[in-house]
Amino acid sequence: MVIDERYPVLETLEARDGVTLYRVEGGVLFLFDVRTPEDKERFYRYRAALRRLEEMGLLEATVSAKPGRYYAFFPEKPLSRKAPPKAALEALAPLGFGPQHLAMAEGGVAYLAPWPLLRRPPGGKPGGFWVRVAPGLLLALLGLLLLLQGLYRYFNPPEYAVPDLVGRSAREAFALLKDTGLELLVEEGNDPTKPKEAVLAQDPPPGTRLRAGRTVRITLNQARLTPLPDLKGLRREEAEERLRAMGFLLGRVAEVEGEAPLGTVLSSFPPAGTPLAPGAPVDLLVSRGQGVGEAVPLPDLRGLGREEALFLLNAAGFLAQVEEVPSGRPQGEVLEQAPAPGTPLPPGSGVRLRVAVQGRVEVPDLPPEPPAPQTRTVELSLTLPPEAEGQGVRVTLLDARGERVVYEGEGRAGLLLQGSYEALGEARFRLYLDGVPVQEWAP
Repeated sequence: MVIDERYPVLETLEARDGVTLYRVEGGVLFLFDVRTPEDKERFYRYRAALRRLEEMGLLEATVSAKPGRYYAFFPEKPLSRKAPPKAALEALAPLGFGPQHLAMAEGGVAYLAPWPLLRRPPGGKPGGFWVRVAPGLLLALLGLLLLLQGLYRYFNPPEYAVPDLVGRSAREAFALLKDTGLELLVEEGNDPTKPKEAVLAQDPPPGTRLRAGRTVRITLNQARLTPLPDLKGLRREEAEERLRAMGFLLGRVAEVEGEAPLGTVLSSFPPAGTPLAPGAPVDLLVSRGQGVGEAVPLPDLRGLGREEALFLLNAAGFLAQVEEVPSGRPQGEVLEQAPAPGTPLPPGSGVRLRVAVQGRVEVPDLPPEPPAPQTRTVELSLTLPPEAEGQGVRVTLLDARGERVVYEGEGRAGLLLQGSYEALGEARFRLYLDGVPVQEWAP
C-alpha cells in the first residue's frame, strides 16, 4: 500500500476515531477518514495546531488537505522523555491539544497525535507512572475543553466574507475557500469565449458574510464547442432562426437551380457536425427552384478563403480555374475574380480566381474566355450489369443545362439501353441503382 503515491506503508500501528497511524518509509503518517463536516473541522483544527508548532520551529511535517487525501507525515526522529515546552502547550491549548498528544524528540517535537498517546509512541520506550495513570484524567479534561469549545462555536459561529471568485481558475477558487469553513458547490457552465475551468458566476456575491458550514455555489466553465446542426431541407428562414438561436452568424447565401422547392437549404459550409464557437459564420446553399432561367448570378468571392470560394462555385455548378499570385494578403485569400460578381452565367461556365500565396510564384497569362457551349447529339448504349437485377434503375444526362432523366424503370441484368439525345456543351451519362450513383461516363 502506498499513500498519495509517495509513502509506502510498512506497518499499521493504530486506528482510532477515524484516524489511522501508519509507519511508512522515513517516518510516521496519520491518515484521516474525512466524511462529514465534523470530520473536516477536526482535521483543520489539527492542521492549525501543526502550523503553530511549525511557526515556533519545534516541528517538521508535511500536510495534505486534498479531497480523499487528508494526512500529516512526520520524518522519523529519535524520541526522548523531555517535557514539552511551556510555550508550545500554551499555543496548543486553545485548539484542544495538550502534552498527552505530543511525542518529543531531542530537538523539538517528533509528531503531534490527533488523540492522546495512551500507548507507547512508535520508536519510543515504555512510559512510567504518568502513562499508566494519568490518561483518564487527561481525557476528562480534554473532553471538558472540547465541550466548552463546541458550545462556544455553536452559539458564536465564525463568519467569513465570501471572496470574489469570478474569472479565477478552479484551483484558485478552492485555495481561497479552503480555510474559511465554507462549503463549495460546483455547477457546470459553457462559454467557449472564456478560458476552460474559469469561474463564470458565483452565489452569493463577493463580500457577503456567511457562517462556517454555509455553501458557496460557483459555475465552472467547460468551454465546449457547439456542433453545427444539419440544416438541409429547412426553409431559409427556419435555418437562419436556428443559427441565431445557437449563437452562430449567417454568412454568405448562394442560390442554385434545383428540384427542391424555392428557398430550401441544400447544404451548409462548414458541413453539419462541425464544432464551432459562438459567432462563427455559416454559409448556406439555397434552392432557386426550377423554371426560373438558366443563368445564375455569380457570387462575390473576393476576400473569401480558397476552400470557401470553391465550395460556392461547385455548389452553383460553375467550373473554377485557380491562379496563385504572390501577395502580402493572407494565404489562400481570393484577390480577384472574372467575370465580375453578379454576372449571370449558365451552369458549367468557367470562373477564374486569383488566390494569394506566399513567396515567388510564376503567374501565367489569363487564358481566353471559354467558348460558349454548343448543342450536339450524344448516343446512349448501356448494358445493365448483373447487380441491377430487381433494383430501381435511373439513367441521367448531365450537360450545361443541368441533369435530366433519360431512362427510369426496374432493372434487369443484361438489358440494353439505347437512345440519341441532344446535349449542350460537355455531357456525361450517370447510372443510379436505387438512387445511388454507381457509374458515370462521357458519350
